[in-house]
Formats: sequence, C-alpha cells, structure tokens
Amino acid sequence: MQDKWNQFVYDLCVAKKNGVDESRYHSMIEMQLQLLGWAKYRNEICHKTNLSIGSNGFIQPDILVQKEDEKLFVIEVKRPLHTQIPRDCDQLVSYMRQLKLNVGIYIGEKIEIFYDQPDAENPVSVLTVPLELNNEFGVRFVELFNKENFSKETISKFCEGRIEEIRRQDKLKEFKELLISDSQKQITDALKAYINGKYGNIFIDDSVDEMLSSLIFTAMPRYAPQQLTVLSTPIVTSPMLGTDVVKPKKQYDNTKFSINGGYPLFKNRFVYQIVKMYVAEHPTKSFAEIEQVFKPEYQGSMGVIRTIDYIRSKGYKDAKSRYFMGKDEVLYDSCGVSFVVCTQWKIDNVTNVVNLARRLGYNVSASE
Repeated sequence: MQDKWNQFVYDLCVAKKNGVDESRYHSMIEMQLQLLGWAKYRNEICHKTNLSIGSNGFIQPDILVQKEDEKLFVIEVKRPLHTQIPRDCDQLVSYMRQLKLNVGIYIGEKIEIFYDQPDAENPVSVLTVPLELNNEFGVRFVELFNKENFSKETISKFCEGRIEEIRRQDKLKEFKELLISDSQKQITDALKAYINGKYGNIFIDDSVDEMLSSLIFTAMPRYAPQQLTVLSTPIVTSPMLGTDVVKPKKQYDNTKFSINGGYPLFKNRFVYQIVKMYVAEHPTKSFAEIEQVFKPEYQGSMGVIRTIDYIRSKGYKDAKSRYFMGKDEVLYDSCGVSFVVCTQWKIDNVTNVVNLARRLGYNVSASE
C-alpha cells in the first residue's frame, strides 16, 4: 500500500508546490480517487451534485463518494495552499450530519479525517495526514478508503481506536502539565515515599521533610529552552608555588535571543522559531529552497534543517535529542515534505543564524 499512497499523493504534492487553484485541485482529487478504485462512470464519484434536503432545501458537497447509490463519505476541498479555518470543518460536518454519514474528509493543504460517533455532540478529527511521500498514516488512509477493501465497520473501528488513543494522549498531556506546574510537591512526595520504602525507620519523617525542603526540584519539557549552569572547581597544582589552588571551570554560555522584541529564547528554540517564522512567511518554497537560506554549514555536520526521510535513512538512534521531533514541532514545505530543525547550538554556531535572521529583516537582540 506504500506505493499506492505515493501514487495517490504525488500529484497533490506537485499541485501544492505549484499553488494550483481550487477548481483544478478539485479535479485532480477526483482523478486520484480513481486510483483507489472508485469510478466516475459508475456514478461513484459525484462532483458537486445537488442533493435534496427536506421539502425545499438542497446541499452541494464538493465530492460525494457512493457505491450502488449508497452514500459512503463526503469530501470538502480547499486549494492546496489554503490554511484551514473553523468554517471549513463546520461545512464538512454539516454535510456529514445532513447526509447521516459518520465519516468525512477534508483535503486542502493536508488530508484530515473526521468521524461522527453515535450520540456525539460533534464529529471530531481523528487523523491528519500531511501531503508527503512515504507517510505511514498515508498508507493507512489508502487502506481504509480504497474501494476494494472499503468497509464502514472497519473505518468505524479505526476511528474509535483513534479517539481512544487521542484521549489517552490528552490525559498524558494533562499529567505532564500538572507535573511541570507542581513539580516541587510531586517530586518531593515521590522521593519521600522512595526513601521510606528503601530505608524504613532509619530516618524520622521530620528529618526527611527537612532534608527535602532544602532542595529545589523542577520539571520541564524535554526540548524546553533551558540550559543548566554547571560549576566545577577542580584542584590543580601550581608549578610556581607547589601548592594546590582552585581554578574554576568555565561556565556554560547562557545567552538568550529575542525576536522582534519577544520573550528571550535559548539558542535552540531561537533557531527553531526563526525557521518556523520563515516557513510561515514563505508558504510556496520547497525544502531545497528553504535549505538554501538555512545552509547546513551554519550548524555543522547535523545541518540547520533535515527532512524526516533523511533522518530515517541515517538511522539515528538519538534523533529525538538531535532534532525537534515532537508532533507539533515538525515543519512542512510547500509540497508537504516534512522536516525538522536541529537542537544542537552553541554560541559559536548560533551566531550564523543570528546574522542570517537580521539579514532577513528580523530584529534580534541578545541577553544573558
């Protein structure tokens, strides 16, 4: 199915790169649906067909897919350089509800599947697929929506599973935020329980409480803009005096950078934000064009930006520590190619990006 997904999405990627209009994009999507086995001549792909609703009304969904006159799902189409707004989703949901369909698809700058649970207040987004080759969710998309294997039951089961997974992730996110906001108490309580379990009655509670209260514990996201200042005072021998003297080790550089008067960011987050802003301001640029601006040598061997495919091909075991790989941190070019920003920055190489940002017109200021 990987090859089938690549066939389906390739022309959509090209359309996004070329910034085609909605009408042409609409026609291309209908052509790509034929790759999944649906046929126009059998009236399975219906283009803006008028559907009667009630006694006097009618609706006209962009694309309706049906089989033997049984309506299966609707598609809301927007141009490939469009940025989704709530009204787009509301329109799709309206068609789903009026046609009594539990599945709808948005196709614009991305592909997004919506599912309407029985008795739910509103349909919800269960899967977003970027327009890129070799995407694992893209493979799942063509598995679910190709005509040969199409099954309402299979799709419902998949969507229900996705909803459960989303709920689990939301719970984990809530717990993570709680841990970050109340880390001192959470970690102190956990350590007290650990000490009591390991050492029993060796220490009295008051002593443990006093010891723990003298410490400060913090928790932060793995890629939070934070650096630690480490002080070390090794003993070295002075050849002139023949005595031991303390020679402090150099501290880590803690310079932060503000963009256009914003909040000071540590080096890695500063670079990420500059790249993200540039991509948002240049939505028609391909990855190759973006990389010509953020040249690999500005960082060094790891590059400023790398495609997800490149990182996979290298087989980095520590990719998540080298690059911003979080779900909400991955960036996309005009063709839907996913790429990430390097996290490895020191004062020596971040200066390259600071100078570049200023040349690009951003106001960058440094602070300790």
